[in-house]
Amino acid sequence: MVEEQGMKVERLITEGLDHFSIIHTPANIEKLLFFMQELERWNRHVNLTARHPIEWMVRELLYDAFFLFDAIEGASSVLDVGSGSGILAIPIALLESRMQVFSVDRTLRKIQFQRHIKRGLDIVGLNPIHGRVEELPPLQVDALLAKGFGPARSILEKAGPHLKKGGRAFLLKGRSEKACAHEGFSLEQTTSYSLPGSPKDYRLFTYKKVS
Repeated sequence: MVEEQGMKVERLITEGLDHFSIIHTPANIEKLLFFMQELERWNRHVNLTARHPIEWMVRELLYDAFFLFDAIEGASSVLDVGSGSGILAIPIALLESRMQVFSVDRTLRKIQFQRHIKRGLDIVGLNPIHGRVEELPPLQVDALLAKGFGPARSILEKAGPHLKKGGRAFLLKGRSEKACAHEGFSLEQTTSYSLPGSPKDYRLFTYKKVS
């Protein structure tokens, strides 16, 4: 039964990577499977994210990382703010080993989980940081990622100082949320999207730091 579930999850991961045209290796699949299985295992005892079957987490959470992977192509450094269980940061760091990925969350148990995955999979470019993003010294990254970290204005205000001038912020939001103006940033694009196997619609706000 466990082996059968593992094969099903592996298939879902592969289908997601193929859907978003992400080049991958069997080792990538194996590591992503380990990550999702560990997330499910830890989540039974430690509150990392809302409790759902592992298949749901792949479709509704992991696929968001796959969706963003193409958007941040060319970035050498990324900040995932309010990163939680690392559902964006860890897959991106796994799929692009040359990228420096800073993953910040104020909840220690979530950062401890990310450090566990970093050690278990030897992810050199992953940098889990425990703290509040607005209290950290500027990281000077090329790209900023945020999912579920509050309104767009709050994200840009608290995490925007970590972006280089010309860098971009990619904010994943629900269908009903609207973009906003914020000093020092220009809204480049609003993209509606959906994930394979999910009926929900989402929006991606892409901001460029102009000053």
